[in-house]
Amino acid sequence: MITQYSILSVLIRPEIQEKISIGLLLFDTNDVYFSFSKNKLQVSKELLSNSSYKILREILESIERKVETDNLKLSDKKKFKIYKNRITDNTFSTSYISYLSKYSNNVISFTNPKEIYLEINSQNFSSLFKKYIDDIIETAEVEPKQKPVEYIKTQFGEKIKEHYDFNKEVTHEQVQNLIAPVRIDFAGRNEIDVYAQTVDMEAGAGTVANHINAFVQLKTTYTKNNIAMKDFFIAKEPARELFPKQHDMWNQLRNSDILNYLDLSECEAIITYAEQHGVVPITKSAE
Repeated sequence: MITQYSILSVLIRPEIQEKISIGLLLFDTNDVYFSFSKNKLQVSKELLSNSSYKILREILESIERKVETDNLKLSDKKKFKIYKNRITDNTFSTSYISYLSKYSNNVISFTNPKEIYLEINSQNFSSLFKKYIDDIIETAEVEPKQKPVEYIKTQFGEKIKEHYDFNKEVTHEQVQNLIAPVRIDFAGRNEIDVYAQTVDMEAGAGTVANHINAFVQLKTTYTKNNIAMKDFFIAKEPARELFPKQHDMWNQLRNSDILNYLDLSECEAIITYAEQHGVVPITKSAE
């Protein structure tokens, strides 16, 4: 069985092809291994523009998502992280790697896959990583990916607790004519009910659709009841190439006149609104 590898490099100065090797893909027809250097990622952040660094992170995260789905090898949350998965399609073909390189907008490059006569396993992957990418891997810090709701909680800490209940279920007992219960990420009240809902646009397409439709049902019920409410629906654009259905829904969502869409980068608006309008957690408003 043929084992191949491809080295991922960040183009620091594309005009002279100055680059930093940052990641490694090792794969055969059955399995794929992937990791990148947190040390070099931090260096790249200092050398790239904000927009280029964002593209770099998006590509690294898109590969992580494809590889980590079923089988994640992790020795320690604070140590070197190797992503491993079974190959069920032609994802890691030469053509796909070439596509990623073009999509990167001249920020990251991939070497053409090269054959290597090694058994594909974690030990050999680590050896190759030390040789070609970074020999300081034992202390590489891995930042856990956060869903939008957790990101908001982390960003605003105690401040958001002053204004909203977390993970509040709204039923027909609170909202007349509501057909099915809706679980809300952040629920508050001033003179009207205030809801801030998030959706992970990288979840399964069916999950994303159900999440959006449930909140639409809630807002529609308020409208039919002739009762005012304030809504924020918060999401982040998913990669079009990796999540085409979800990206289409995201487009519809941000252009919708039904929900008040808010990009995750603008989520501080829910705190600003709460402070300006005296919003308190919805359970406290009933006391």
